[in-house]
Formats: sequence, structure tokens, C-alpha cells
Amino acid sequence: MSKGMKSQISSGLITFEFDQQLLHTIEDALGDLRGESRKVLKNAVNKTAKQAKEKLAEQAKETYVVKKTRFTKAMATKNATTAKPEATIKITGAQMELKDFKVSPATYKPKNRPSVTKAKVLLSSSMKPLQAGSKAFLAKFASGHVSIVQRRTRKRYPLKKLLSNSIPTMVGSQERVYGIVEPDIYDDLMANIKTEIGKVLSKR
Repeated sequence: MSKGMKSQISSGLITFEFDQQLLHTIEDALGDLRGESRKVLKNAVNKTAKQAKEKLAEQAKETYVVKKTRFTKAMATKNATTAKPEATIKITGAQMELKDFKVSPATYKPKNRPSVTKAKVLLSSSMKPLQAGSKAFLAKFASGHVSIVQRRTRKRYPLKKLLSNSIPTMVGSQERVYGIVEPDIYDDLMANIKTEIGKVLSKR
């Protein structure tokens, strides 16, 4: 198979693109069944996108202190068609609160508040004190929502919620997630194309 496919990420959108050379390679492999080439490519691309979504979520879970389901739910796949055999994975989500990661204390106890609040975002990191600026602490809002906050001024209010990365930023990281999974995407597509070609040829 020729290397006629690439995946790229931009603004939370992963696109799986191919060039005509890849389609010609599939046509050559199918011979007199070359009319099935676009169907082969469509099926292979869709399976690859599904695999990529799973691998991205798994890699993100192994990197950040966030449950895998949070990543999976934030990714939506748009399938390829025979007319346009290109798939996309759209990753959405605003900045996550620091409380959504691992923090200590994890439970709001106004009468037993520790002198230092700690947190970590990466699984490989240790818990670090939140000491930049004013003191960070757990606060419970009137809605019942609990978050790690800091005071904006010396006054009691207003409070500022502490935020970390968004899911699109985490999944799109070349160093930690997308850049690690990207080589597998090409390998999976090539394997899926061969499988789909085999299915067509077996019907002769």
C-alpha cells in the first residue's frame, strides 16, 4: 500500500484525509472488482476513525487524572461516505475545573479546612500545593457546586474558580496524546483496507 493518507488535528477537529494514489492502489488490488474501491475505502476509514477515538480516549486516560468516559463523550465521529470517504472526529469541551482532576482535600469540610490545598492534572505527577497568588481552597456555592477557588482580592468575595486544560487541548497534545496515537492511525487504516479488500475478493 502506498502512503496516501494523513490525519491532522486543528481546533479540536481531527480529519482523516487521503489522496487519489491510495484509491488507485485499492483499485489495482481489486482488479476487475475495482468498482468496489470507494466502498472499501469508506468502510476502512470509518473503522479507523472508531479505533482512533478509542485509542485517543485510552491514551488520555493513561495520561491525565480524568475518567476515560469524559474523553469518549467529548468526541463525536462523522463517518465517511462512498462519495466522500473522509472521516472526522470532533472534540468539544470548555476548560475543566481543577476540581475535576485529583485534589486534596477532595471533600468540602468548612470546619476542617487544611492549611494547604493540593492538586495534580497528570497521572505521572505528584500532588502539588496550590500556592500561586492568594490561598486556594474548596468552596461550596449556593447551587451546591463544590470547586477549588481563590479570592480575587483581599475581600471575602468574589471568588475565582481554578481551571485547567480543556478536553480538546488534552487530546490534541502532540507530546502526550494525539502525537503518540497518530502513527497507529495510519497503521490501522492500512490494515483495515487490506481486510476490506479481502472481503471483496472472497466473494468472487
